[in-house]
Amino acid sequence: MQNNLNRFTRGWYFVLPGLIAMLLIVVFPLTIAFRFSLHDVFLYDFGNQWFVGLENYLYAIQDPLFLNSVRVTALFTIANTVGCLVIGMLVAFLLSGKKIRFKPGWMALFLMPFVMTPVIVGITWRLFMWEPDFGVVNQVLGFFGIGGPHWLTDRSTALFATALTNAWHLTPMAILVLYAALTTIPEELYEAARVDGAGPFQTLWHVVLPMIRAHILFVSIIIMTSAFREFDMIFTMTGGGPGRSTTVMSILAYNRGIANQDMGMANTIAFTMFIIMAVVAWLYIKVYKVNKEASE
Repeated sequence: MQNNLNRFTRGWYFVLPGLIAMLLIVVFPLTIAFRFSLHDVFLYDFGNQWFVGLENYLYAIQDPLFLNSVRVTALFTIANTVGCLVIGMLVAFLLSGKKIRFKPGWMALFLMPFVMTPVIVGITWRLFMWEPDFGVVNQVLGFFGIGGPHWLTDRSTALFATALTNAWHLTPMAILVLYAALTTIPEELYEAARVDGAGPFQTLWHVVLPMIRAHILFVSIIIMTSAFREFDMIFTMTGGGPGRSTTVMSILAYNRGIANQDMGMANTIAFTMFIIMAVVAWLYIKVYKVNKEASE
């Protein structure tokens, strides 16, 4: 009994630092954000706070700017998640092929975007890729006789440009995780599929995807949460414009809290972001568990 108690106590020595860090980094700020969301509080006047209950939340769901930011954030997140998974899967398949030489070099090349900070990525793409007159994208389009638009100052293209830039930054994570997952699939499964007459698409659907389902879930949640809360890159590229076409929820929270000094509404938006992402992640995992149990 004493030995079991000592083992239990020793285990807490290892767990406790992580729990304390979690409380300080996650739980405590969330609690403060939720408290401020229930008050009227302004940036330079924290001493005067008026409790308003859920009034900020009721105002938010009736605010066209907030509803627009939810729509923009959803489009931005979906585009990033789908794009990163598709491109990451294709590149991972290519790198896992036996005929590919210099795999470490190719892997290092594909992972380079991920080590860059979002601010640097945003500035680089804004100045060198999306610049309307001398940018790489419009130069390539001009080579084929196509006139490129003003990507970041046109409401119809700004969101696409920022989403593509962020996908370029996040795709290396999908490549790394999916490549590692593909290397764990036994070669015998591929041989058995070929013997049974399965084509490439059937092998992908019935052999590869079921084997790496957990890895796809993991990387998709990471990409989804990262894209959902993206601020730095979008802010450096467009500042939320033009015409709020790229004003995601994080930028709207910044505008309300810093520009308008309304910290109550800013924390309302921030805590709403947390609730939305928590619910989406829970549903995502729930659906995955149901499909896994059905397949078993």
